[in-house]
Amino acid sequence: MIRAHIATYPPRLQMLEQALASIAPQVDQVFLCLNEFAEIPAFLTAFKTVTPWIPDQDLKDVGKFAVEVATDDLVVMADDDLLYHPTHVTTLRRIGEDLGLDRVVVGLHGTIYHPGQGPLIRSRTTFQCDDPLAMSTRVHQLGTGTVLALGRNVAPLDFMMGSQKFVDVRYARWLHQKGLHSFAIQRPEGFVRKIELPGVKVETIFKSFTRHSPDHVLQEIRQFAQVLPTAPGTPA
Repeated sequence: MIRAHIATYPPRLQMLEQALASIAPQVDQVFLCLNEFAEIPAFLTAFKTVTPWIPDQDLKDVGKFAVEVATDDLVVMADDDLLYHPTHVTTLRRIGEDLGLDRVVVGLHGTIYHPGQGPLIRSRTTFQCDDPLAMSTRVHQLGTGTVLALGRNVAPLDFMMGSQKFVDVRYARWLHQKGLHSFAIQRPEGFVRKIELPGVKVETIFKSFTRHSPDHVLQEIRQFAQVLPTAPGTPA
């Protein structure tokens, strides 16, 4: 099964409808975690392949990891504020299979840390998900809004619990422990686009948390932020 996992909350409702319209046709099933919702929004009935659920607690972005997957599933992690290109999933899958999905995870938004070159959270190179990238490049960490992985390479919920707002870091640590590599894939400009609503400002995890990462998050980063091979396109 090709499945998408998304976590959302009420202020993102207008964005969510657009995001679902772009990703749902590309997968067999969408598992949608509705954090902080009292009931399932009526418009979701129009999406026949979407399975919405309301968790007992606010899982935030950990909700992407809350539904059990089969080892051979293709899992696409998506965000509620992005518009995905019609070939998003097929492109990730093609490049992932070329690199070897048994040992790599692929995505668009990637981060390379540069330990020893100043404060860790500032000493990094980031490939933004909506920017072009000329070559698929090995990174320390992927943003979980644009990831494709085999089910066996998706971290279990018990490992991810407690990582609300820094799931990218926790997932990168799990991949490192498993000896799996992360790649930000080659893509043209505009391959994915951020959804913007005129006159509406929605809080982002980067602004509220990531750029002021507390010590316990930095400690997790240090566990996997080692020097990468010099040949960026090589999974060695």
